[in-house]
Amino acid sequence: MARKNRYTGILQPRQVGVGPTEVAVVLIYDVEEDRLRKKIADECKNYGLTRIQYSAFMGKINRNHRQELCLKIQNLIEDKVARIHVFPIQEDGVRDIWVLDQFTKKEDGERESEATTKAGMPKIRVLKMED
Repeated sequence: MARKNRYTGILQPRQVGVGPTEVAVVLIYDVEEDRLRKKIADECKNYGLTRIQYSAFMGKINRNHRQELCLKIQNLIEDKVARIHVFPIQEDGVRDIWVLDQFTKKEDGERESEATTKAGMPKIRVLKMED
């Protein structure tokens, strides 16, 4: 009978020099408590992640900082109801990200969002990690 790997689901140590130093991650969360949700968002910002949705952040972060961030969030959560997912993204996937931004038109005739075309339709733009 094969032995079960006791490290399944846990960040495992790697040899020095193996793999990229920084990877892009998407962190999404579903938290009921307002204060806790704000604290998690602040921690994500402290680690240089950029908000892409109300409950989603994206950015480049190294493995140690990713683990630190997850441990800090875990300590914040304690026994409260929360779901957090951290997805590492391959470099090829980051280069091929498409973003569809659509904002409402201002009633008083002010400028529309830069992300809309002259016809008022949303335009798709390719987002680079530096944007």
